[in-house]
Amino acid sequence: SKGMKLLQLLNERKDKSGIVYCSTRKNVEEICDLLLSRGLPATRYHAGLDPDERRENQDDFLYDRKTIMVATNAFGMGIDKSNVRFVLHYNMPACIENYYQEAGRAGRDGEPAECILFYSPQDVVIHEFLIEQKGQNTEFTQDDLDVIRENDIRRLNKMRFYCATKECLREYMLNYFGEYTNRR
Repeated sequence: SKGMKLLQLLNERKDKSGIVYCSTRKNVEEICDLLLSRGLPATRYHAGLDPDERRENQDDFLYDRKTIMVATNAFGMGIDKSNVRFVLHYNMPACIENYYQEAGRAGRDGEPAECILFYSPQDVVIHEFLIEQKGQNTEFTQDDLDVIRENDIRRLNKMRFYCATKECLREYMLNYFGEYTNRR
C-alpha cells in the first residue's frame, strides 16, 4: 500500500530532513499520525491549525527537532531551510507550477537531494472535484468561471502527463515552462 511504501522510504532516510506534501488537511493528519505511531520524528502544517501550533511546528522543523514536516501546500512560503534532503509528494499536486515550487525546497545548500512523487488516478479525481467546486459563491461570471476551469483542467492534465511520461522529466518541465512563457 501507499502508506507502507511511504514508511519504507522515510525509514531509509531516517536521519535526513524532508517534507511530505499532501493535498488535504485530512491526509496531513492521517500521515503525521501514522509516522508518529511508527516512531518517526514528524510534525504537521496546514491552514486549519491555530497560528501558535503552526509556528511551533515550523520551528521544530527549521531547528531540526523534528526532521519530517507533513504539510499541505500552505507550508513553505518564505521558509528557508537549506538542508532539506528530500521532498516527497504523497499526492500529486494540481499543476506543474506548484510541483516545481514545492520540489524546489529540496537541496538548496547544493548537496544532493531527492524529489519523490506518488501518483494515483485518485489524485486526478480529487483535483477535478476541487476544480469543479472552485469559484462557487464568488462574483465571477459564468464565462469567467468556464475559462478558469478550462485552464485549471489543462494544467492538471499537464501534471498528469508529467507523472506518466517515459521521457526525461527535466526536459518535460523545461518544455512546459518554455511553452508557458512563449504563450504569453
